[in-house]
Formats: sequence, structure tokens, C-alpha cells
Amino acid sequence: MATSVDLHSAIASYRRHLRAENLSPRTIDTYMEATGQLTQFLEERGMPTDAAAIGREHIEGFIGHLLERFKPATAANRFRGLQSFFRFLEEEGEIPKSPLARMRAPLIPEEPPRVLTEAECKALLEACGGSAFEDRRDRALILCYLDTGARLSEIANLRWVPEDLEDNDVDLDAGILRVLGKGRRPRAAPVGRQSVKAIDRYLRRRAQHPQAHSPWLWLGRKGRM
Repeated sequence: MATSVDLHSAIASYRRHLRAENLSPRTIDTYMEATGQLTQFLEERGMPTDAAAIGREHIEGFIGHLLERFKPATAANRFRGLQSFFRFLEEEGEIPKSPLARMRAPLIPEEPPRVLTEAECKALLEACGGSAFEDRRDRALILCYLDTGARLSEIANLRWVPEDLEDNDVDLDAGILRVLGKGRRPRAAPVGRQSVKAIDRYLRRRAQHPQAHSPWLWLGRKGRM
């Protein structure tokens, strides 16, 4: 007789598994969103919420539902999250076989991102050309993105601890930012002289901020940006 596997309990165990794997909080949230949306889809339609009873047809129905409402990239992202979830249940012996075993992720049409024109970049920099704290911070931020092409989180999570080389991600003399990329893999991101100058000017204003002791490079009015 097959063992019943409550979907809610399985998802709670899966979350603990992901934490034990030391995945990034963002990755965990993404996987949890996939399992949560699947659960809601199944419950609203009276479909099985016993993980062992969920079949390929239920997953295909869910992915089709997503494709009707979101971009293919979103559906593919949820598909990968469910792949990981059901693989976990299979490896744990909770289900005999993953319902996604022979399924392929939705195709994602190539859609190159829109690139800012030179005039638009110039306008952005001119908008923060003052000497106030926010101006210096925003100009340094924009130049860092323009120089490195890094992801939002990679630049946003930069640390500024000049007295501790292990925890400091900014080396102005070398013109290097140490960013943490996908898979939590660190890499060096070179920046040009204008970015170095802009960061240096920002740091002089940052030193006067009430939260200047914060280990995060970018500060807002109340603390970490």
C-alpha cells in the first residue's frame, strides 16, 4: 500500500533540506514560491495534495496555467523549483518516482534585454551630479553597474569594512569590487577610474552618516539600502 505524503508537510521538510544545503535565501524563496503556487493550484481545483498521488498531468496543468498568465521564463523557473522538490522526495523514498522525470522545461524565447542609450546613461548621471549624500551614492551606484554589468543583488550586497580585508569587498587602489554571484561564488569585478573616483567621493559623505558603522557599502536614510 502506497504511503500518503501530505504536501504541506513535505514542503516544510524540503525547506529545512534547502537550508541544510546552505543555499542562498533568494534561491530558497524561489523554490518555495514554486511549491506554494503548485499547492494553491491543486487545492483550488480539487486535485491531489498527496505528493505521492501527483502525476505528470497535474504538473503539466500547472505549467500551462502559468504560461497563460506569465512569461515563459517564470514558468521555466517554477518548473526547475518543482524538479528539485520532487527529486528531494524521490531521494528520500517518499515517492517512487518524480512526476517531472521525463518532462522538459518550457522553452524560453530569446529576448535580449533593452540596453540604455548613451544619452540615457548621460541623463542618469547628470541627475545625480550634486554633492549631497544621495547624489554621490547614486552616481557611484550607476557607474558601478555600467562598468561591471553585475546583477542588482551583486552590487547591492557589497560590504565596506576597510579594517578587515576578509569582509571588505571594495579595493579602490586596485579598482576591484568583490561580488557574490549565482551559486554564491565570489568573483572580481573591475571598475574604471571614474567609478573609483565616484565611490571615493561617496565614502567621504558616508563617513558622516549616522549608520557609518554598518558593514554594508550602500546606505539609505535609515541604514542599509
